[in-house]
Amino acid sequence: MVTEKIFNGVRVVELAGVLAGPLAGSFFAELGAEVIKIENKVQGGDVTRQWKVPEESPETEYTAYYCAANFQKKIEFLDFTQSADLENLEVYLSQADMVISNFQKRVAEKYNLGPDQLLRRFPKMIVAQLNAYDYDDPRPGYDLVMQAETGFISMNGTEQGDLCKIPVALMDVIAAHQIKEAVLLAWIRRLSTGLGCVAHISLYKSALSALANQASNYLMAGHLPAPMGTLHPNIAPYGDVFESSDATVFMLCIGSDKQFQKMWDAFSRGKPLPENYSSNHQRLQHRKALQMSLKDMFLILPFEKIRAIFEHEGTPYSIIKNLEMVFKEKSAQEMVQFFVWPDGTTGKGVRNIAFSLSLKGS
Repeated sequence: MVTEKIFNGVRVVELAGVLAGPLAGSFFAELGAEVIKIENKVQGGDVTRQWKVPEESPETEYTAYYCAANFQKKIEFLDFTQSADLENLEVYLSQADMVISNFQKRVAEKYNLGPDQLLRRFPKMIVAQLNAYDYDDPRPGYDLVMQAETGFISMNGTEQGDLCKIPVALMDVIAAHQIKEAVLLAWIRRLSTGLGCVAHISLYKSALSALANQASNYLMAGHLPAPMGTLHPNIAPYGDVFESSDATVFMLCIGSDKQFQKMWDAFSRGKPLPENYSSNHQRLQHRKALQMSLKDMFLILPFEKIRAIFEHEGTPYSIIKNLEMVFKEKSAQEMVQFFVWPDGTTGKGVRNIAFSLSLKGS
C-alpha cells in the first residue's frame, strides 16, 4: 500500500480511547502526522488493552483490538492528578495542531480540556470533541448501545426473530469517519483563515446518519423494517443466498431489471421470464417463488460453472467468505499495515487494516 505522507510535520494529541477517536487518530498517523496518544496511567491505559480474544496470550501488552486503532502513535501514560504530568500534557497541547477527545464534559472541564477552553488557549487549534450523544449529555455510550438506540438491532437478524448486532463496532467506525471529515474541513478553513475551531461529533447522530435508505423508507413511506437476514427491503434478488451442486454458498446482489434479465436468460435453458419476475417491484412481491425458481436453477450446477456464467453476464454476486478466505486475496493483503511500537515491540508482527485511503502523487 502506497500512501503519501501529506500530514508530515502535523501534530495531533489524542485524548480518546476505545475505537472511534483512536481510529481517527490513526488516519492522521497513517498520512504522516505525529500522533501523541495520552492514556490514563492510573487505570492502565486504554481499556482495549484488556480486550483479548481467546487465542491471545494473557501476557500480551498490545492486544489485537488495541492495535486495530493505534497505528504508529507515540504513547504517553499520564496521571492528571499529578502536576508534573499536567505540565507534560500542556507542552504537548502547546505544540499541537489538532486534538481528538472523547472526554465527558465534567472531566474535560475539570482539567481545563473542554473544547472551548482549549480553543481560547490555543486559537489555531482544531478540536474534535466526540461524545456519546451531545457534549452536555453525561450519558456514556458504547457502539452496541448505539446499534440498539438507533434501530439497527431491531432490523438486524433473521425473520425467525433472532436479533443480531453488527459484528464490527460499525457505529464507532462511522463516527471516526465523521471526526476525520470534520477535522479535514476545519483544516481547509484554517489554511485560509489561520484560525482553529471546535467540531462536535456525536456517536448517536453518526449512527442515525448511517440509517440512510432505511431512514427514508420509514420517513417517506412509513415502512417499518423488520429483520430480514441478508435480504434487502427494496431490491430482489439482492442478498438472497443460494447453493451450488458442490455445496458452495453464494449470494446474489442484482440491482437492475437488465441485470436480472441477462442472468435469467443465461440459466433458464430457454424458459421465458415469468411476468411476476419482470420488474424489481414484481420480484419483491413474489420473492419466495423467485427464490425457489433460482434455487432449482443453481442447485444442478457446480459453482465454477455458475461463476463463469455470472462473470460473462456481469451478474453481481459473492461467495460468503470467512476472514481466512478474505485475507488470501491480494487486494485485502494490500490493505494490511505492519508497524513497530516505540519500544520495539512487534511480537509475531503487529498489524492492522489501513484506515486512510491510498494516496499517490503524480
